[in-house]
Amino acid sequence: MKKSTNLYLAMMAAGLLAGCASQPEGVPVTLNVSEKGAPVSPSMYGVFFEEINHAGDGGLYAELVQNRSFEEKEMPEGYCVEHGRLKPAPVKNHLSGRVNHEATFHWNNEAVRAWSLQPADEAIATMKLTKEKPKFDTAPNNLLVTIHRADQPVQLINEGYWGMNIEQGKMYALRTIIRKAPDYQGTITAKLLTAEGKVIGQTSISVKQAGTWVDELKVIEPTASDNSARLALEFDAPGQVWLDYVSLFPPTFNDRYNGMRQDVAQCLADLKPAFFRWPGGCVVEGISLPNRFDWKKTLGDPAARPGEYSTWGYRCSYGMGYHEVLQYCEDIGAKLMFVCNVGLGCQFRMGDASPESEIPAYLDDCMDAIEYAIGGLDTEWGALRAQNGHAEPFPLQYVEIGNENWGAEYDRRFDIFYKAIKEKYPQLTLIYDDMSGLREENRSIEKTDMIDPHWYVAPDFFYRNTTLFDTKQRGKWEVYVGEYACNQGVGGGNMNAALSEAAFISGMERNGDLVTMTSYAPLFENVNNREWATNLIWIDTDQVMGRTSYYVQKMYAENRPTYNISSSATTITPDSVEYSGGSIGLGTWETEADYKDIRVTENGKTTTLPDLMQATEVLTRLYDGTYGNRFTLEMKARKTGGAEGFLVFFGMSRDGKQGYRFNIGGWGNHTTALQQLYAQGDQVVSRNIPHTIEAGRWYDLRIELTPRVARLYVDGQLILENELQPVPQKFLASGYDEETGEVIVKFINSADEPQTIDFTLDGVSSVSPEGRAITLKADDLGDENSMDNPTRIVPVEEAFSGFGQTFSYTFPKYSFTILRIKAEK
Repeated sequence: MKKSTNLYLAMMAAGLLAGCASQPEGVPVTLNVSEKGAPVSPSMYGVFFEEINHAGDGGLYAELVQNRSFEEKEMPEGYCVEHGRLKPAPVKNHLSGRVNHEATFHWNNEAVRAWSLQPADEAIATMKLTKEKPKFDTAPNNLLVTIHRADQPVQLINEGYWGMNIEQGKMYALRTIIRKAPDYQGTITAKLLTAEGKVIGQTSISVKQAGTWVDELKVIEPTASDNSARLALEFDAPGQVWLDYVSLFPPTFNDRYNGMRQDVAQCLADLKPAFFRWPGGCVVEGISLPNRFDWKKTLGDPAARPGEYSTWGYRCSYGMGYHEVLQYCEDIGAKLMFVCNVGLGCQFRMGDASPESEIPAYLDDCMDAIEYAIGGLDTEWGALRAQNGHAEPFPLQYVEIGNENWGAEYDRRFDIFYKAIKEKYPQLTLIYDDMSGLREENRSIEKTDMIDPHWYVAPDFFYRNTTLFDTKQRGKWEVYVGEYACNQGVGGGNMNAALSEAAFISGMERNGDLVTMTSYAPLFENVNNREWATNLIWIDTDQVMGRTSYYVQKMYAENRPTYNISSSATTITPDSVEYSGGSIGLGTWETEADYKDIRVTENGKTTTLPDLMQATEVLTRLYDGTYGNRFTLEMKARKTGGAEGFLVFFGMSRDGKQGYRFNIGGWGNHTTALQQLYAQGDQVVSRNIPHTIEAGRWYDLRIELTPRVARLYVDGQLILENELQPVPQKFLASGYDEETGEVIVKFINSADEPQTIDFTLDGVSSVSPEGRAITLKADDLGDENSMDNPTRIVPVEEAFSGFGQTFSYTFPKYSFTILRIKAEK
């Protein structure tokens, strides 16, 4: 168990609260270097990659040509397009037993995505996709271009990923696989064009023999730069030409073949990640199993890779494959975490489960992936690794078994995978998906090395929960917080989000004996395709930019102590807070319910609200009128079908996006809790109470609200009482770096005023007055970096000469500061 002390008490002792007669210099805090706390693991800070927001294609992966293999229109098995949307094959959700017939997903309806003809006149030239005589059976589509007239050259143009960044002085590798008909007697020229159409580089493509695929490599050296350039293949005679593959690469990170974009890869490497989680994320499971990520199809010649429709609404080329990711991990000194599928489709989407008879095939697939990475040369997949140019094992260390799965069926399959993998590869660390929020009663596995809980929340959750791990059980497993971010109520991200994450990380670091690995998510977004609201690193054709949250991650990774040291205080909390007033609403989650006899009593007056029958939506009805924060709400409620219980809302904004709700019999009909709602999500703000709602019976529900306390009664029994707690604003963490002999102090100040701390360093023999202060600060909590001003908020390092065994330091408002103090023990 970890000790966490409220700085609010220290402020009381120091007379710093409003109304005190005196105002001393600062809050006294004592750090004792001789009192060791939890160690902080070298594996603490890593990264999680998933193909979302064009993070790979159009992001980290250096390929400039979009839809290079013309496979964009290939659908997963059993899928179809209806009304311009992709519709999965009907499959039964293994948890609910239902088939979601309404689910549809984004589909690109362009005839040939990212490609166009100039002039755009069908009397001059046409193009269409075919599967005639494919070069590779695994990637069967090719593009037939028919030039009817060649009075002027015809250009087939690829727009890239929202343009191509072409830089003078660099060499660009062009690969084409082309077949021409005997009637085409002209030449083919590859040209780099500016956005205005000016030629800034070109090379001829030789296709001498008709009727045969010609695979050719060329280099183009541009004469000028343009960040919105395009690639054109120019034809100057009538006839037919088939294109199987067109690829254009700039120089790559570490000059790797089929490698990573230099600036993006370096931005990621600058985080010094201890590990790299891949390939996901929801893509591991797929919308349903036919759509899951298939690592084996990412090996071999990039031109032969089929790609797959990504769970996130576009086709993943499979260009950035398993081998390339392993090589990148080796290049940056990171261990790989491979995430496997246990035969379950995404439970947030279709949720299908493979038949029992197919589980061994999924296990074999995982074993093959491990063998490819670390197997000997006498094994099938180890030999293939060597054949692909890497005889030595790659740095695979972790295997996560499934992704965001839960329930008895997942737990059963996890045990099968864990036992088999551990028996053959005891050196690997195996990880269980913990979607319960650390609630052990929802977990029925036999054994695991680590568990992986996820949090996507509003700032207040992270500010309130820096002590979340303090009382969690030790010894059964370690914790990998594999996905976390403040992404609710912060738009695309801002300083408030970053500071809340910094606060939460301080709690994870303080509990380093339990939490030994963490990774923010999602990692990347191409700014032209934001599928997920808040992401760590933004990418455009010619820029890569870290958000404020990126610099929080970087500062923690670069200033990781060997172990924690004791501190007399860790947080400062404001005095009080109240529930907000607002509207009342009712609804359900994957459930049908009736509500009747609904009454609100406020200021001695009782108002009757209309009954609500057959509620099936999360917020089925938001009632007219608003109420304060002192009233009683009563009703009768009956569950008529479905998976969970009742949702009762209060203090709601009129757009239905912000407020509070009692979730009664939620989370699979296991738990009741109070949630706070934000524009982009929700968070639990109360205890979780074990509670089940039966179908077919009427319940008497009563909610009593006072400014600071909300109480829920069911059938006259008090089920849950929650006193709204103020949100802490200031946080302190401290540790010692054995390698450098430095005390490391981290202070997060999310308040609108500076904070002075009077430090005393105990357990040291001497302290150097000279040290460093590294500060990330903003003028406002809503501030953020942008592509126009990417360094608006970045860490600033300054020398500080006032350290000693006692010293004071004033931390700016809206800031995250790290002090490094030379101190001998």
